[in-house]
Amino acid sequence: MTFCSAVSEAEWSAAFRRKVADQRVPVSGFLELTSRCNLKCLHCYLGPQEEQHKKRAQEMSTERVFEVIDQICAEGCLYLVISGGDPMVRRDFPEIYKYAREKGLIVTVFCDGILVTDSIVELFKEYPPFKVDISIYGATTETYEGITRVPGSFAKFLKGVKRLADGGISFCLKTVLMTLNKHEVQAMRALADDLGSTSFRVDSAIFPCLPDNNREPLDLRVEAEEAVALELSDNDALVQWIDYSERYSDMKTDNRLYTCGAGVTNFYIDPYGNASPCLMTTNHSFAMTASRGFGDLWSKELMQIQKIEAGADYACNSCEMKTACTGCPAFNFQETGHEDQAPEYLCETTRHRWAAIQRAQAEQAQKTQLHEPNRSPSAG
Repeated sequence: MTFCSAVSEAEWSAAFRRKVADQRVPVSGFLELTSRCNLKCLHCYLGPQEEQHKKRAQEMSTERVFEVIDQICAEGCLYLVISGGDPMVRRDFPEIYKYAREKGLIVTVFCDGILVTDSIVELFKEYPPFKVDISIYGATTETYEGITRVPGSFAKFLKGVKRLADGGISFCLKTVLMTLNKHEVQAMRALADDLGSTSFRVDSAIFPCLPDNNREPLDLRVEAEEAVALELSDNDALVQWIDYSERYSDMKTDNRLYTCGAGVTNFYIDPYGNASPCLMTTNHSFAMTASRGFGDLWSKELMQIQKIEAGADYACNSCEMKTACTGCPAFNFQETGHEDQAPEYLCETTRHRWAAIQRAQAEQAQKTQLHEPNRSPSAG
């Protein structure tokens, strides 16, 4: 009789990722149902909400979204993020969410929590999401609404999140770090605990507006050193970075510009029926049509991004700090206009994060050495 050897969840996950990457299966997708939102956040990369609401008629219909879900499932999609804007702005969100879950997809929902109703909670009870990711912009009305620019939004946010908690729906809170809310990071973390969030994370990534490259949101960035310190003020975040850095320290490099999962295992579909390798690769977007559906685009157009070669002077792939970096060619393009030119702010945050990881590893090594028992020479 042959028995299967036990493997850890991490080992299984790593083997799974390797297999789907080798076979180029679009296992992980991001579906933006709408660019419309109930908030008007100062930092939003989608640009003015007035413009997004004007494009409502151009969004995919319910039936068209169903067709797209059928197509991505046929190609092997397993994990799907449903996002916006805020996806719950669409009245058909419950229908679409239910359809995706009934197709067997493991669904994560990105939202602001404000539009969570009792009926949404009941829907999530019947068809549990993998995760509900909710953005929080402050721990007080003044800070939160100073960013969202919608009076009354903080109270509605709290009410929506409490509905999820009372309904037993697991959720996690995340914040975009900016000059307007950096003083409330610890208060937001405490509030997240009080509300029952499974985790709280800080993200310092702020981008220019995608539609018109308006760079005003960049003025909201926190200085790199302070941003990294706040990001890693939660020990769990530091531990995760250390683990990632150690696991991928021997990551092989090649001459590809895009060495990520974009167009290999990952894809993005916008509200208007266009597919691209990932959310940020707006310069590599293709329309899905009746004659060329997702499967056709995946087998040809969406894989081309992985064939783009990096120039001889592109230093990112060989950088010793790459395991502490949050950047990529798509981010580069959005800010500098060049996929192979990283913005200085990104490099600066990477240097500070790398230094923090190195210090933590050195401290851990020292502690390990101090706690090792004294070894006496072996008797001859």
